[in-house]
Amino acid sequence: MKGLTRIEWILGILLVVLLGVVVLLAVLLWIQPSAPETAASFNSATFVAQRADDIAPTPDTPGQTARIAYAAAVNTAVAWQPDAVLLNATGTWPQGSSELLIRNGQTTWGFTFYSPSRQEAATISVIDGEATLVTTAPFALAQTPVAATSWQLDSVDALDIYLQNGGSQFLQQEQITILTMYLNADNANRNGRIEWLISLLAPQTGHSLDMIIDANTGDIVTN
Repeated sequence: MKGLTRIEWILGILLVVLLGVVVLLAVLLWIQPSAPETAASFNSATFVAQRADDIAPTPDTPGQTARIAYAAAVNTAVAWQPDAVLLNATGTWPQGSSELLIRNGQTTWGFTFYSPSRQEAATISVIDGEATLVTTAPFALAQTPVAATSWQLDSVDALDIYLQNGGSQFLQQEQITILTMYLNADNANRNGRIEWLISLLAPQTGHSLDMIIDANTGDIVTN
């Protein structure tokens, strides 16, 4: 067999060198550490939403809707004074509560009852279904409170109306808010209505959204 020519030797050597270079490059690419991921761009809305989640606590005790809590409170009120009538109720949600948490209408409630015969008012708190008489004090009321039998709209129903009429948009816009519900039956303006006053306050901006809802008919009185 005829021996390899000089050119064939050179070509063979070049081929071996090229193969070596290819193998070396492959090894280098394999052992090279991957480039660090680019940090996600800062999104203020996402940051605020995360802060809201951090701020919003999970209640230690489950709340109730206002009417369920009232059933416990009125028993304690009547035990205090048989002629006790409802003046108002207040519920507050933790700062940063999500719309889902707000929408269920459940929290701890405080009620104020009035005894015409004693001319006294009593404050009763309801936590986890347990009503506690907190304090009593002298109290004079010129007008007759609206009977609690006129109260048809529970907190969950009033909040549904509120959220559908600007409340949901306000929550999305402000992110971190404090919700307060106030049921007024003292008839101070003598309109004969028992009313829900619902207010969302954004502490970081000072913005708020207030609405009054007839607790009997569900009509929005003002917003």
